[in-house]
Formats: sequence, C-alpha cells, structure tokens
Amino acid sequence: MADPIVRRAVDLFRSTPVRQALVVVGLTTVISVTTIGISFLRVREGLQESLMTTLDQSAASFSTARTAEDLRKQVIAESAAADPELRVVVLIAPDGSTVGNAVADMRSGTPQLHPAGEDRSLSDQGYEVRVISDKRGTLILGESREAVNEIAQIFLFLVGFSLVPTLILSLAVALLIASRSARRVARIEDTLARLTKGDLQARVADDAAQQDDLSRIAAGLDRMAQAQEHSVAALKQVSADIAHDLKTPVQRIAVLMSDLRDRVADGSPEAVLAERAVAESERAVGVFQSLLQIAQIEGGSPRARFRTVDLSAIVATFADIYGPAAEDSGHSLIIDMPSQRPVPVRGDKDLLGQVVANLIENGLRHTPSGTTLRLALRQNATHVMLSLADNGPGVPEAERALVLRRLYRLERSRTTAGNGLGLALVAAIAELHDARLELTDNAPGLVVTLTFATPSAKSSPEAPDRATPAPT
Repeated sequence: MADPIVRRAVDLFRSTPVRQALVVVGLTTVISVTTIGISFLRVREGLQESLMTTLDQSAASFSTARTAEDLRKQVIAESAAADPELRVVVLIAPDGSTVGNAVADMRSGTPQLHPAGEDRSLSDQGYEVRVISDKRGTLILGESREAVNEIAQIFLFLVGFSLVPTLILSLAVALLIASRSARRVARIEDTLARLTKGDLQARVADDAAQQDDLSRIAAGLDRMAQAQEHSVAALKQVSADIAHDLKTPVQRIAVLMSDLRDRVADGSPEAVLAERAVAESERAVGVFQSLLQIAQIEGGSPRARFRTVDLSAIVATFADIYGPAAEDSGHSLIIDMPSQRPVPVRGDKDLLGQVVANLIENGLRHTPSGTTLRLALRQNATHVMLSLADNGPGVPEAERALVLRRLYRLERSRTTAGNGLGLALVAAIAELHDARLELTDNAPGLVVTLTFATPSAKSSPEAPDRATPAPT
C-alpha cells in the first residue's frame, strides 16, 4: 500500500505545475530570508557600533586621570555605580592589585572575567571588551552584548512565527493549485498513452468551463482522437469489407483450380502449372482468412470469451503437435517451463493457442535447418512471460517493428512460404489481451516475448482443450 502512495507522491512532485509552484515558493523564501538577513545584519552592525562608541566614551572619560592613584579612585567610583551584568570596569594596577566590579585574568593575553562576589554576577551574554594599558596600569572596560543577542532572538522569532507559517501556507496553497493542474496534465498524458497503444476511444473529457490553456489542449486532443478513431474505423471497415467480399470468389477459384488439377494427366506440364495455381490460390485464401481474423480481433469481440486458462497446458499441447514437424525440418524444439504447475492467464484459449502456434511456425519457417528453438514460459508475482528464442539469422533492429505490420516480409524471407501475417496476428492477439509484445536480439537470432498480467487470485485456471493450431 505504501509503495503506490510513494510513487504517486514522486510523480506529483515531478510534474511541471508542482515543480513551478515549488520554484516560486522557493524563490519567495530566498528573497524573504535574504531581506530579513540583510536587515538583521544592518541592525546588529548598528548595535555593534553603538557598543564600540560607548566603550570609546568610557575610555575617554578615564583618560582624564593623570596618575595611577587618580585612575584607581575613578575606577572604584565607576565600578561601585555600574551593574557588572551590564558594564564591567576593572583596573589591574602596576603592583598587580585589582579593583573594579569584576575579577580579570590576563595570563592568556585576553581578559578572562570572573565575578567579584556572589552578589556581583556577570552577564551570561558575553561582553564587548576594550583593554587599555599604560604606566598607570591595565584598564579593562566591557559592555554586555545582551542587546546584540536579543536582536538576534527577535529576528529568529520573526522568522519562526511570521515568515515560516506564511511560507508553509503559501506552499500548501501553491501545491493544492499545482496538484489540480498536475492531475489534469496526468489525464492528458494517460489519454495520449492509451491512444498510442491503440485505444482510440480514449478521451480527456476535461472541464471545458474553465477555458484555460489545459482545457483548450484537452479539447483539441479529444477532437484529434475522435477524428482518428473515425478514420481508422472507416479504413478497417473498408479492409474488412474487401477481404470479406473477395474471400468467397477466391475460395471458388481455389476449388476450381483443384478440380482442374484433378482433370489433367499426372506428370504433364499442365498438371505442374495447375498444382502451382492451386498452391497460390490456397495461399490467397489464407491471406484473406488471416485479414478477416485480425479485423475480428481488433474489433474486440473475442473479449466476451475471456476466462482464466492454463497457459502451460496450451504450450505443452502445441509443443507436442509441432515436435514432429520440427524434427522433420531439422530443427530442435526445446520446451522450458515450470513442470507440473499451472500458469494462469486471462484470455481466449483458442487465440492464445494460435499465438503459440504462430510463434513456432514462424521460427520453423524463417530459420535454417539445424536451428534451435527454445519455447519458454516464466511466471512471477505480477506477470507471465511467454517467449520463443532462436539462434537463426535474426531480424535487424530497424525492421523489428515493421515485421509486426500486415503483409510485411523481410527481403530474405520472400522466397520462403508464408504471407507476412503470422507476427501481425500475434501482435493483434497480444493487444487484445493487453500483453506487451517485444522483439529482441538473441545474439545470434531473435527472441519474441509476450508479457501478460497475472490474473486475480480469485480466478481459478481451467484446463484448456487440446486444439490444433489454426492456419496462419
């Protein structure tokens, strides 16, 4: 529970509106603290100068004493009237005797002041000291720094009980306003992410009554998404209509070609030509069948059949089916998955089976004899990973996104069987199941990985049927 809260807090503080609010409050804080600091320094400097002036005046008053005895009498008179907590007057005579309202020790080079008696306590705020030494003795004058220290406390009080609450309140209001803007920006980002993943029904639906820049951006994004949805829907409908309308005539052509092949003499040139025509017509039928299936999948109708199924059982079933074909073609098909343990995923059992079948067929078709195919299934607390890795020629990085497009084929694959729809169908099924499809380098070879979210623990896996793979 704590991790999502922390992540949300981190995302909030990374957002531009919140960061701008923090910058403004921070700048205000720096300006306020700087202003108060400069004011404090000026006032303290004034008090410091006042203390020095007082010491200079005191020193000038004692300078009128011409003899040591006169100075001693003046110190005794001044110290009797002065409170040692505010002002210290001490004379160390040439003979070492001391008079004044405190005791001074000059052995360290600087005067160390001590109380002259229990009733003559000194200030705990420290003193600004002036030392005057001549033939009359050493005169030590001190003025308490209490006023200087009190001004520092006053400024600290001002910062603590005036500036800090003001800044905290300003920060709270700024964060509240910025967080509202951040939430609106997050909705726009979420809508863009959903549109990027192909969810053309995603909308921001921002409050248009605010009439600010974010509302205008959200409204423009919604209009763009709506136009794109209509355009894609129209294009898909045209593609599906063309495939649907041509499927029946092409199937009839395939039947007629098959009938013509049966009518010609075996081994004749006509028979060879008829056999090639039958193969091409069957390939065309397969193309239209795959296009129609992709259109149906993209329409989302198979979601109604979703339930929790055991992906490990599906993998095991199709591994058994394609094992002999891999052996006949000189390939090595290795199955790597948890033994005797269900791997539940949420989806359509037949379509998931077709994914496994297409991955294996794609590997067998586009890798040379002797290639090793490793079909692996992994599971952790949050995800299930299905992958097929081979050590064949692989796919260049620049073309990995292209091979997921319909009818796209690598240049070297144009002489092999297939219609360029195997991985496109896998991509459509992965998107229907909200699975992430990745093509990565196997050095050498290719790794195709589908990552599914682990279903809720409340769902229980159902045993899949032993279905045969549909043609790709």
